[in-house]
Amino acid sequence: MTLNRNILSVLLAGTLALPTSVLSQDASPPEAAGGKAVQLAPVDVHGQRLDEGYARTDASGATKTDTPIAETPQAISVISATQMLDQGVLTVQDALRYSAGVRADAYGVDSRGDDAFVRGTSFTQYLDGLRQYFGYAYARTEPYFLDRIEIVRGPSSVLYGQGTTGGLIALNSKLPQFTASHEVEAQLGNSERRQVAFDFTGPLDAAGHWAYRLIGVYRDSDSQIDHVPDDREAIAPSITWAPDGDTRWTLLANLQFDHNGTSLNFLPHAGTLLPNPNGRIDTHRFVSEPGFDRYDTNQRSVTSLFEHRFNDTWKLVQNMRYSHDNVDYRTLYPDVYSNPAYPFLDADERTVARYSYISIDRHKRFVTDTHAEADFDFAGMRHRVLIGLDIGYSHTDSRQGNGYDGVPFDLYAPVYGNGFVAPDVFPIASSRTRQTGLYAQDQINWGDHWIATVGIRHDRATLTTGDDRSVDNATTSRFGVMYRFDSGLVPYLSYTESFQPLDSLDFYNRPYEPLRGKQYEAGVKYQPPGSPTLLTATYYDLREENRLAPDPENPLNQIQAGKAKTRGVELEASTRIASHLDLIGTYTWTKAQPDDGTIVAGLPKNQGSVWGVYHVNDAESDGLSFGVGARYIGVNYDETGTLRVPHKTLFDAMVAYTQGPWRFSLNAANLTDQVYNASCLARGDCFYGPRRSILGSARYRF
Repeated sequence: MTLNRNILSVLLAGTLALPTSVLSQDASPPEAAGGKAVQLAPVDVHGQRLDEGYARTDASGATKTDTPIAETPQAISVISATQMLDQGVLTVQDALRYSAGVRADAYGVDSRGDDAFVRGTSFTQYLDGLRQYFGYAYARTEPYFLDRIEIVRGPSSVLYGQGTTGGLIALNSKLPQFTASHEVEAQLGNSERRQVAFDFTGPLDAAGHWAYRLIGVYRDSDSQIDHVPDDREAIAPSITWAPDGDTRWTLLANLQFDHNGTSLNFLPHAGTLLPNPNGRIDTHRFVSEPGFDRYDTNQRSVTSLFEHRFNDTWKLVQNMRYSHDNVDYRTLYPDVYSNPAYPFLDADERTVARYSYISIDRHKRFVTDTHAEADFDFAGMRHRVLIGLDIGYSHTDSRQGNGYDGVPFDLYAPVYGNGFVAPDVFPIASSRTRQTGLYAQDQINWGDHWIATVGIRHDRATLTTGDDRSVDNATTSRFGVMYRFDSGLVPYLSYTESFQPLDSLDFYNRPYEPLRGKQYEAGVKYQPPGSPTLLTATYYDLREENRLAPDPENPLNQIQAGKAKTRGVELEASTRIASHLDLIGTYTWTKAQPDDGTIVAGLPKNQGSVWGVYHVNDAESDGLSFGVGARYIGVNYDETGTLRVPHKTLFDAMVAYTQGPWRFSLNAANLTDQVYNASCLARGDCFYGPRRSILGSARYRF
């Protein structure tokens, strides 16, 4: 990783050497012809707060337009940069813990990626409006690079085509600003965590037509699991051109190099959830082989974000990204699946056999989305029409190998290097996916109170594996109607459909059938005029076909378990009280019923959370802030409904002190260091939840 460190060092040094005239130029927006000013989001130079609390009034993830959340007929949660800062999130998965409808940490400590249930199923992840990953091998997005996260719950195929039935996670990058701002940050934490980061942005010319941003992170860290590092080197340079008030073009690059191992250990029921004569298996236990085990990823991408307004009616948006990722995944895991009732090799219930697995993948992806937006009045109604075309292409080459290591491995007193021989690796058939979607949407306002959203889309998806080729076509639609009272109360009804081509193969290199779903949703949103308070109550009925589920015979495979019916209630509130208290509260009730008589493993029926931060002076002033949160995760079961995982309540806390350009903070997640099982599967394995995490940060802005 020496070369990567050198690259990061050179870029950091080059940024610090920027001329003072560039770093401190006046941040006034440029004037366009006719005196029209470019509307650019301001950035606080002194940096006490990143934005005005947790409440966000607008979101674009559900409509691809800047639409008030209270006027969008779909449940949406927005996680602001301030919330991520206050909660000291280390991963995107951490940031999802205080959102309704989401089960974060569903499989405990997993270094391979961010995973969660959204309305009882997995989610699809988007970055800056474009799909980020294809298949199962990917790396975690660096949360320090993000401005906000939007959770769009329920099917969103009309606009995206590639969203799952449960919903999508829309990440939004930090982009160049025309107000100069610079910060550096240092972090220390348990598990030997050491991280430094910087974020510089501002204008590049006196006229204010060009702006830049340069963000970097370097981390050297261990993890909860012995012998598993959590190292990262990442940098994201970007530049924006705004020649007038109608045009903006941003180019964003991202280079990220992660060195990790496998922390998801597939430990047996006995010794984790169930009794074992030897006691509990250590939550730090590493079941693979040092020197062999790894989960190393290299991500490289270039993104173009372009928009131009032709006149008061028409606007064009064109976004595209090319990415190239390499993943080197090597692991061993216990054989707890052959006989889940008794996976141990010895009568003392200490030793297991292990399987080995290697997957070395190269992913290339190109995604683009182009849409025209028209605002006009017709037939006494105000219309915002969106017409778009998106195209996605991916190509994956892979080499894989697997084997059986029959040498007994002691889960209580492990001995490594005991004659293990890595399996041979062979190329498998490459896979290529292509998806084209044509969509249209109309957001309609008539009178002073009625709002409607209608949309339709047609998709064509092709999956080619070796010499095999499959083609799927589908048309999906959405309808929603809302009534806005003068008080800020907005009840709504909506119907949405989903079509999700699965652009990956199962363990045996066979293509999956597309996921299909439909959802009825009824809810009410309340946001008093001029208030940061937003209250949402939602009921939904969701039906899904061709749902993915763990393969009871192969832990590295997923099968399609047929149909499922999911119903739920979600309550969410966010507010700022008297400029002193930022507050979030959620409650989620979920009932998922696959038609094969099973249940969704790891999905609790009841969840709830509350998080609050009190600012001793006020939220916009220097001084002391402290916060506390509680997360209740109800009882969940394995697929058969017989293996019961107890409920748990986890506590988080923070304290921060801001003085001028300085901010010092201390965060603790799972404050009481509770040892618990996140979930267990009928095939024989359980997953520990994250132990206590302590993070100290010092940030300086100038």
